[in-house]
Amino acid sequence: MRKSVRFLQRFPYNIRLVLAIFLLGLVSGLAGIFLHYLLEIVEKLAFGHSEHDVSFLTDGVSPVRMTIALLLIGLSSALIWFRLQRKDTILSIKGQMKEADTVVRSKCRFSKQLLHSVWQIVAVGGGAPIGKEGAPREIGALLATPLANFFDLKIRDRIFLIASGAGAGLAAVYQVPLTSVFFVFETLGLAFSIKRFVLVSLMTYVSAYIARLVVSTPPLYRTPTVPWSIDLVCFLPMIVLSIAPLALLFAWLTKKATLHRIKDRRILFSLPLTFLFIALVASYFPHLLGNGRMMAQEVLNGTTVEMGLLLFFLKALFVLFTLWVGAYGGTLTPSFALGMTGGFLLTMVLGIDGNSAIMLLGSVCFLSVTLRAPLSATGLVFGFTGQALNSLPYLLATAYLAYYLVERMAQANDLFFLKRMLRKQ
Repeated sequence: MRKSVRFLQRFPYNIRLVLAIFLLGLVSGLAGIFLHYLLEIVEKLAFGHSEHDVSFLTDGVSPVRMTIALLLIGLSSALIWFRLQRKDTILSIKGQMKEADTVVRSKCRFSKQLLHSVWQIVAVGGGAPIGKEGAPREIGALLATPLANFFDLKIRDRIFLIASGAGAGLAAVYQVPLTSVFFVFETLGLAFSIKRFVLVSLMTYVSAYIARLVVSTPPLYRTPTVPWSIDLVCFLPMIVLSIAPLALLFAWLTKKATLHRIKDRRILFSLPLTFLFIALVASYFPHLLGNGRMMAQEVLNGTTVEMGLLLFFLKALFVLFTLWVGAYGGTLTPSFALGMTGGFLLTMVLGIDGNSAIMLLGSVCFLSVTLRAPLSATGLVFGFTGQALNSLPYLLATAYLAYYLVERMAQANDLFFLKRMLRKQ
């Protein structure tokens, strides 16, 4: 091993960096394949089939089986996350980036971080109402550290490799390589340069290509043919003004829930009890389970206003409570589902029943606010639904309008508090 390291260190630095990028893309793709199979296995154990076998994961599943599955997931998740956090802190992707020069290199720490990420997939596969996208991003970032050590990279490139690894993980699982590039720069705060753009693109496309050997490429959601027209422009301000504040509130609440997440012994009863409650509610509303895919598809297929309102409220509540009581997971796909449902409710208010275009614009609006990344939000909605290129102007316009509105609201809020502080002085 040491001989290999010494041999590689003779290579020019830029060649070592490119090799690290390529290898990280390769292993992130393989990790994506592993997570794909793991999710399928857990879903089949919990529900008797995977989401790739049926239209809805909960179809034909008895309430008793759902309750048992969720209770077992709640109990096991509580034990695992309690044990993982007794002595060590679980690092987020940004946490790994901040500590790139001091990250513990021990096998024990690496194993704990890996188990934490993998278990998120297990929880979602068992019905947890949160997103699965956190796991592949975290694993991609985690794998960057040993590769950076192996190729003896500088601190700035270690940070760059960690961020790029997160993008590669996202690209592998959702098959969105270009969108993942935008994600790296928009959400992880990397300084943009042509060199970095090319390197990140290389990694995400390698990762997506490797994972594509197993991970299917068709759109995640079956959307009807969307009649995009210039008339939709008139609705854009109404969509943004209606949905962006809801998305901002959801983002603020999820941040609060995450900051105040239960990590001590209380998790041993708070998490199982929450999952039991979710199971009881899901006996009547099974589409609330999982990462939001079933809920979004149900809305796309058509439902009532009352059901739409109920699904929106309960899904948001379930995500917030699940994060607060101790679970870990993403909010990307739940945000997509909430935005889709918000768009559906708006179509009902406007009296234009079943307008899929407004539903999709609602989803990109919600995502743009929760991610604070309009380009990434646009790319994700475009990739998830397999829309034609003529949808891009409408999706981009909505995403940027929502982002601009939220930024202005944030500035106004900061100014308000500043004025209050000055008055007190």
